[in-house]
Amino acid sequence: MTLIDASQWILLFKSETVRGEIIVIVIVDTNLARNENSYSELLGNRKQLKAIAASNELYIPAVVIDEIVTQKRLSFLREQAQINRSGILKLTSFSIDEAESLAFEQVEEKIRSDKSIPFNVLPQAPVEYAFPRIYNWAINHEPPFEERSDKGFKDACIVASIDFFLEQSSEEKQVLICTDDKRMAEYFKNRTNITVEGDLKNVIKLNNRPKDKERVSKPQRTSDADMKNTAKDDVNALIEALANSISFAETHSIISKLSSSSHMPTSQQELRILSVALANQQVEWILKDDDVSEYIKPIFLRHKEDLIDSEYTRYLDAFDLPDEREEKRESPFFTTKEKRAFRNFINEIISHTVCKSHLSTFEINADTILARLQSLLKSHLLDSSLANVKYLTDILINGTVETKPGSISIDTISDFVNLLDNASPRKREAIMANLISHLEDIEDDIPF
Repeated sequence: MTLIDASQWILLFKSETVRGEIIVIVIVDTNLARNENSYSELLGNRKQLKAIAASNELYIPAVVIDEIVTQKRLSFLREQAQINRSGILKLTSFSIDEAESLAFEQVEEKIRSDKSIPFNVLPQAPVEYAFPRIYNWAINHEPPFEERSDKGFKDACIVASIDFFLEQSSEEKQVLICTDDKRMAEYFKNRTNITVEGDLKNVIKLNNRPKDKERVSKPQRTSDADMKNTAKDDVNALIEALANSISFAETHSIISKLSSSSHMPTSQQELRILSVALANQQVEWILKDDDVSEYIKPIFLRHKEDLIDSEYTRYLDAFDLPDEREEKRESPFFTTKEKRAFRNFINEIISHTVCKSHLSTFEINADTILARLQSLLKSHLLDSSLANVKYLTDILINGTVETKPGSISIDTISDFVNLLDNASPRKREAIMANLISHLEDIEDDIPF
């Protein structure tokens, strides 16, 4: 985000002065202007925004521009990664090397300078004006911040910019803010000169009201294209509601509506859902819940090749799925469940082991360890625990080991066995290296 000085603000105010008139301006938030997959045009919802710009002063906050550009950057990286992984393209004359050499910076300037839809930039408020206000909103969980968290920084920057803009202007302005963010709407709800609208179509209607009764009463046939657009808008509204969810209960409710909707999301909308789910903790933290998983997991499986590695691995972790990109990684990726299985197993062993002989060696063959552990589990099928960790140290350590009294859960052993059994060769190598590293920490106090 960039800051501008006071002289730029003064020039902006002067450009908006119209003698003897109330100036009507329209300010559009990110959620109604996003356009991830275009690398030449800045704004989305182009038909609606063009219509609005034709009869209103259209403003796009600097924060919104930065956010849209960031979204485009992530989409650019996803598409680039998809090209890199495409086996079909490698069979053609298409230059993959040329595609890989492309950098987003090569198109960013063009995107930022796009004025195919005419608009004014609403600059950020000066730091000395914005910071105390944003700090106070955040610390008190006041709008535009979320009610029970400090989420909402970018919205707060936009709100501060609007407030500063209006305070510094000498002309009376009527402002229409286009956003479907509930907390931003709540912030402006008692402002007589500000209206908040969550649907761009309604903004257009305000400028195209029928002039006579005949026009009002004339029936209009809804075209198939209009129906499709309406359906798309409905899904978009639910997706943006998901992006702004402030509780697990709200997330479950929105997922239910998406799941029961008769309109299937488009491929682009599904990618947006995947992005939203990782961006909002009220969604990501319950990805394992049955209803959320049932809806989002199939979407992930359809689009997993479209995601960059950082997004891809977070979904692997959430859904406990195998890593199909492992061969391309410098080191294998372990999910939280896999890490937990390893830690629980080795921690039980370490906590119940006093010392070992300095002559002890470790079993380094993963197949041997796996076979012995599986045999141990078969001999304790009806037990919930092992009475002594000695059963395990005898498998892992060749030599004399002194253990403490205490049982170890069969489930803990079973989870580790499943981890080792399902691990790829690279993962097995990493598991064994970490296992031996922990066993080496056991003290060598037995002299024989």
